[in-house]
Order: sequence, then C-alpha cells, then structure tokens
Amino acid sequence: MILKGFKEKSNKKYINKSIKNRVVNADNTIIKTVGIVVNSKEFSDLEWINSFVKDLRINQNNLKILSLFNGKKEETSVYNNTFSEKDLGWKGQFKSQVAKDFIANSFDLLVNFYETESLALQVISATTEAKFKVGIANANQKINDLIIDTKIKDKAIFKTELIKYLNILNKISNE
Repeated sequence: MILKGFKEKSNKKYINKSIKNRVVNADNTIIKTVGIVVNSKEFSDLEWINSFVKDLRINQNNLKILSLFNGKKEETSVYNNTFSEKDLGWKGQFKSQVAKDFIANSFDLLVNFYETESLALQVISATTEAKFKVGIANANQKINDLIIDTKIKDKAIFKTELIKYLNILNKISNE
C-alpha cells in the first residue's frame, strides 16, 4: 500500500514536469493529425468520433484513438487501442506497447475526452506531444490549452463548441 502511494506521487511529479517542460508555439497551422484519449467506461461511441473527425476535415488515417479499458479479460472494448491502469509504472512509464506507440506520435490536436481523475489518462495526456490540447471541464486543466465546459454526455455541444473555436483560431481547413 505504501508503494502504491509512492508510485502515485512519482507519476504526479512526472505530470507536473511534463506540463512545465511543454513548449507551446502559437501558430496558424491547419490540423492534419488528431489523437483522442477516452475512458471506455465513460464513452464508447465510435460512430460519433468518426463523425467528429469528418467534420474537422481530417483523413481517417490521421486519427489515433487510445482508450483506457479496465474491464475483465472476457469483456471487449469497441476501441482497438486500449491500455489499463495496471500498465502505468513509475515516473510516467508505461508497460503497454500500445500506450508507448500513442505517446510517440506527435499530433496537431489532442482531444482528452474523459471526466475521470485517472492518473494513467493524465500521464498519457501530459506526455503526448501535441500542438493543441483540448479537454472537458472535469479534466486536469493544467494539461489542456482549451477547456470546453461541458459534460461527456453532451457530446454534440462539445463538438459544436470545439469546431467553433478551431475555426476562430484558423486551425480547420476551409476546403
């Protein structure tokens, strides 16, 4: 039990270090690659994600989805790329190759679409390289560049608001 507390503290320290070391470049580059981080217990609407990416005018090949899945082995997830809380080691290191591969990507937009205060999700969100990070109201506000004040069940409002802000920031192609 004591080791669990030390492990949690080392991961929180890693998150804060990642946030401090992040360099934010304000530019008007168009979004071409999107990463989405979800908790499969909270959100499992793959059709909505595909519709959302289509509205952003992003090619499906440039979309990567990573899901936290803490279900039993006999349960399945609608997402292909999943990891669990148990995959998180010390100092922000993951045992799961799926999580490592996701972090290795650099995205133009990272959407943190979860409400859970999960340490594993926060580590993924903090360490993934992205030019612009977006989250919802209950997420760790230090990680995200833009917070949309909505609940996860209000996905239509989230989509509308995010597209509105991305248009204002000239991040979406008008073609």
